[in-house]
Amino acid sequence: MKVLVAVKLTYDINQLKFEKDGTPLLDACPRVMGEADKCAMEEAARIKDAGKAEEVVALTVGSSKEHQRILKDAYAMGATKAVAIKVNDPDNLSALTIATIIASFIKKTGPYDMILLGSGAGDTHSSVVGPMVASLLNMPLLANADRVKVEEDDITIVSTLEDGQYKFRSRTPAVVTVTSEANEPRIPTIRDILRSKKKPIDEISPEDLGVELSKVDLVDVKRYEVPRKRVKIDATDNVEEAVDQLIKALEQEGVI
Repeated sequence: MKVLVAVKLTYDINQLKFEKDGTPLLDACPRVMGEADKCAMEEAARIKDAGKAEEVVALTVGSSKEHQRILKDAYAMGATKAVAIKVNDPDNLSALTIATIIASFIKKTGPYDMILLGSGAGDTHSSVVGPMVASLLNMPLLANADRVKVEEDDITIVSTLEDGQYKFRSRTPAVVTVTSEANEPRIPTIRDILRSKKKPIDEISPEDLGVELSKVDLVDVKRYEVPRKRVKIDATDNVEEAVDQLIKALEQEGVI
């Protein structure tokens, strides 16, 4: 089995800070491989460790030092090959352009039996790249996998939806998007990290893939805040009256 894992360089939202007006301090925020992407990489590594995959290719769109760092991280986790798409400013690419780049790379270097992606990025939460890749490749999509099982030419996932857990199965090749609940990504050993630093990273341009870049303009980004009503109900003297006031206030807000 040949597996491709698409990983994204994203902001570490756990360390993201904001100005008083809600503007994010992006320049001061570290950038890492997305949490769901780590889980996708871990799934690929487990498939390889089980002897079910001979090759695991890690792919990212972007060629900065930070992009190369997360590809080295992928090597340390178990990737056998790493590829960077040479784009100077990938953050402003549209989701469809990203998906087109990934699909075009797969068509050019495949076939692949399994394409793994994180179900959604921590910075955009769009969750559309995986489905777009599946559509462009005309492949089955197994989305939002909390558990992944591979048996010969079959892939089975368990996905948790609002009304319960569902099991989906597909023959290969297929696209699988993995949630951050799917597993606990491994922490590479010092030996694996040192080995990863010596491994090559191939580079390819969008022009080589026949992809025209389409960018979007970022107008503004602000932290979302829910304004507080700050309504206080005094229940010191009359609890029943206070309860009535609370119920009326909730009704006015449409809560009940």
